[in-house]
Amino acid sequence: MSTTRFDTRFPGYEVLSELGRSNARILKARHLATGDLVAIKHFALNTDAETLRRFQRESAIMTSIAHPNVVKVREVQLEAELPYIVMELIEGGSLKQLITGQQRIDVSTTIRLGLQMASAFKAIHPQGIIHRDVKPENILFRPLPSGELHFLLTDFGIARLHEQSSTLTGQSLMTYEYASPEQFNDPKGVGTATDYYSLGVVLYECLHGSVPFALDDHSGIVTFMNKVLTEAPPALTVTSQDQTLGLFAELLEGLLKKKASERLNDPDELTWLLKRAELNYLQAGRTSPKTAPLTRVTLQNPAKPEPEAARGPSPDPVVVKPEPTKPPRSKSSGKSLKLAALVLVMLAGGAGLYYVLTDFGTKPIASVVAPNDTTNTSRDQTAGTDVPEDLEQEEDTVSLRLAEEARRREQFREQVLAAGKTLTVEPLDFKVGFFGGIKKAQIQLNNPSAIPFPAVAVQVSYFKEKGGLYKTEKMFFMNVKPNSSPVRPAPDSDRGIRISCKILKYDLPRNLDSLMQVMPVKTDSLL
Repeated sequence: MSTTRFDTRFPGYEVLSELGRSNARILKARHLATGDLVAIKHFALNTDAETLRRFQRESAIMTSIAHPNVVKVREVQLEAELPYIVMELIEGGSLKQLITGQQRIDVSTTIRLGLQMASAFKAIHPQGIIHRDVKPENILFRPLPSGELHFLLTDFGIARLHEQSSTLTGQSLMTYEYASPEQFNDPKGVGTATDYYSLGVVLYECLHGSVPFALDDHSGIVTFMNKVLTEAPPALTVTSQDQTLGLFAELLEGLLKKKASERLNDPDELTWLLKRAELNYLQAGRTSPKTAPLTRVTLQNPAKPEPEAARGPSPDPVVVKPEPTKPPRSKSSGKSLKLAALVLVMLAGGAGLYYVLTDFGTKPIASVVAPNDTTNTSRDQTAGTDVPEDLEQEEDTVSLRLAEEARRREQFREQVLAAGKTLTVEPLDFKVGFFGGIKKAQIQLNNPSAIPFPAVAVQVSYFKEKGGLYKTEKMFFMNVKPNSSPVRPAPDSDRGIRISCKILKYDLPRNLDSLMQVMPVKTDSLL
């Protein structure tokens, strides 16, 4: 394909090809000075000067943000003949293309997507940047050598221009299916919670295969808006083939709250919920292979056995085709052994009695068991009682061992709970503005125990000049190591002169048995 130079429209760039068209035309180009491949997005904006100045300021901020999950903005030219934005080129594609090709995205990739978008929000929201149009078309990906996908958020801030433009042209450019309720009934109140709602719709679509509320030609925009504003999104369909979708119920419920003030609106909390869903998903994956073969055996029809040739090789011949001479052991195997031993005792006793009556003829039976004749009696008693005594001793040993193991596990759990009570949190430093307001507060979490904690939630309270509480914020410490004191920055506040903090909750280590192997239970405290 021959290249076309747009020296007058895009000075310094050589246009190589067209990548696509949507609300704007996207071109693949080469920066002549550096040779870097870039994407140029140019569009016709019909908006007012104030909106352009506001977007120019936001674009200046975006060009200063360098984050692995945010597409880098290299240049913004809104006063050119064709206003355009120059961004880094992402060759992989968009999430929309993945969803179109696969309908559903696998759970691991969905979790990875959510974690990376939470990281992107954490980079842009503190800078005052609200995306306003988070949707699969605006989430790009590039494949990694490991086979995983790396996601990046793009087209941030342009939605504000679209909203302003629609008021003048009469044509709305908002993507309704991913829009938050406040974008319909309170456009001026749009905040960071809007981006979280849109991300919730994206994650819902990845897991479910469709958006919660779809705008079709039959219902119309009014009916659609009423659903978004009043109806709860349909629950995720949990099938027998995939029981993992239910793990995301709490997460999606928090993201899709109707009221922005009640919605999940914190990147650390979002990360925490995603990590917890990921852990539960991995644990479910470890247990499912063990239970699946048993399900196949249970569902077989004994009246119509499947021919051996038609089955083909079985991945688990011991379970699918059990040996007829080795019935499966049950919990009552101990009782069966006791019963067998008792039968042996009765048979041995009967044989001994027959032997005595046969050899001694008319001798009284009492003489056989007389105190002065102990040889045969001791032999018969020993032969008849060896097996059950050994079995009872073995069973008692097993019972004692299980009871001791349960006691040690409970003792270890109590020690872990005691370790959680030793967690403390304190503000290290913060700055108070001339007219009030707390900035650059540093919060330190102290874990003096030998127990690691996957996540710890902390509440930070901001107090006004006269001592009243102004507001509270939540922050999270992830993967708190033993005997550590991690420090994290707290959210800023536009009012307040004093802060305090306390621990709200903490997650215990998931696998206490594995931790107990590394850290043996002691009679004294682990702390």
